[in-house]
Amino acid sequence: MQFGLCNASATFQRFIDEVTRGLPGVYAFVDDILIASKNPEQHFQHLKTLFARLDEYGLCINVSKCMFGALTIDFLGFNLSENGIKPLPDKVKCILDFPKPDTLTQLRRFLGMFNFYRCFIPKVAHILAPIVQFLEGHTNKKKSRSNVCKSSEQLKWNENAEQAFIAAKNAIAEATLLRHPIPGAQLSLWVDASDVAIGGTLSQLSQGQFEPIAYFSMKLNKSQRKWSTYDRELFSIYSAIKKFKHMLEGRDFQIYTDQKPLIYAFKQNPDKCSPKQLRHLDFISQYSTDIRHVQGSQNIVADALSRIEVDSITKSPILNFKEFARAQMDDSDIQKFLHNDASSLQLELKPCQTSNCNLLCDTSTGVPRPFVPTSFRKLIFDHLHNLAHPLSLSLSLWDSSFNQTYLC
Repeated sequence: MQFGLCNASATFQRFIDEVTRGLPGVYAFVDDILIASKNPEQHFQHLKTLFARLDEYGLCINVSKCMFGALTIDFLGFNLSENGIKPLPDKVKCILDFPKPDTLTQLRRFLGMFNFYRCFIPKVAHILAPIVQFLEGHTNKKKSRSNVCKSSEQLKWNENAEQAFIAAKNAIAEATLLRHPIPGAQLSLWVDASDVAIGGTLSQLSQGQFEPIAYFSMKLNKSQRKWSTYDRELFSIYSAIKKFKHMLEGRDFQIYTDQKPLIYAFKQNPDKCSPKQLRHLDFISQYSTDIRHVQGSQNIVADALSRIEVDSITKSPILNFKEFARAQMDDSDIQKFLHNDASSLQLELKPCQTSNCNLLCDTSTGVPRPFVPTSFRKLIFDHLHNLAHPLSLSLSLWDSSFNQTYLC
C-alpha cells in the first residue's frame, strides 16, 4: 500500500506489530521502533534479535536516523530514561513562555498544548477550573460565522483566572517524573474529589515506596457539583478505574480515599444505595473491592501507610493447576490434536508460574495458551460468564461443539 492513503498508517501499524510480535523489549509506533534494555549486553542481544526479524521480513532501516546505546531518548513527545518519563524541555518552555490569552482561540491553543502533558500533573482539572470556565457556552464543533466571532472576542480575566494561569505554568515547570511500569509490581489507586473536580493517581510499590505511574483528573459538570461528598468520592474511584482499566485488568490493587464511609461500601445493605451508587459500585467491584482509608493530608510516598489497619481481601484461585495438568493428559480432545499433523496448533509443555507443574499450551500465536480439558470447561465458562469483561482470564477460539477451547 502506498503512503498517503488515509488508512496507510493503520495498515503499516498492523504489519509492524506482526513483525515485532514476541520480541523482548521492542515497542513499535508506525515506523518508530524503541528498544528498551536493562544493560548494554541485553541491548546488544535485543538489537540482534530485532535485526534478524527485520531481515526475515525484508525490511531495511536508515542507519543515519537511528540511535544505539542511548541512556536517554526523546520519543513521541516525551523524554525517556532509566528513571522514567517526563515532558520535553523545549515543549515545556513553549508553555512557560506562552502569553496570557486574549481570545478563546488563543486559550484553546494554550489548553491544547498544556493538556498533552496533563498526565504528569496532579489535580490539573482543579488548577485549570477557573480558566476552563471561559469555554462554557462555546462550542468549536460547527464553524459557523457566529462562533468565529465569539472566538475572537476579548477575554475578561479576573484574579482567580490569572492565578490559575500562573499556577498552570508553575505546575508544568514542576511536572512529576513518571516511573516506568514494573510488571508484577503492587499497584495502588489514590483518588480524591473536590467541589469542582475529581482526580486520581496510579502508583506502583518500588523499594518500599509508592511511585506515580500516571495522573488523572476531570472537571465536574454543574449537576455533579451538587452531589454529596460521598457520591463525588465514589465517582472519583469509578472514573479513575475507567481511565486506568487497561493497566488494572486482572491485577490486585488497593484503592485509597479520604472518605472513610467508602471502606464499608461493599458491606452495606444494597437497598440503602441509590441506582447511581449501585452502578458505580458494580463497575468498581469488577476490578477491586479493597477500599482503604487514608488521611487527606497524607502523601502518596509517605511512610505512614504502615498505620493503615485494613486487611486486604484475599481472592481464592478458581483452578487447581495440578489437577488441571492431570486432566489435560487424560483428555481425548488433546490426544486428538497431539496426533493430528494437519492441525495448526503447536502444543508444548510450559511451566506454570503459580504452581509447580507443566501445562500443555498452544504456542502458535507466540503467547502460550493452556488448552482447557473438557472437565474444566464448564467451571471456567461459568466463572467468566458471571463476572464482567475486565479479566486477565478469557475464553477464545471455541466452536459450537466446544471442541476448541483455550485459556488465555
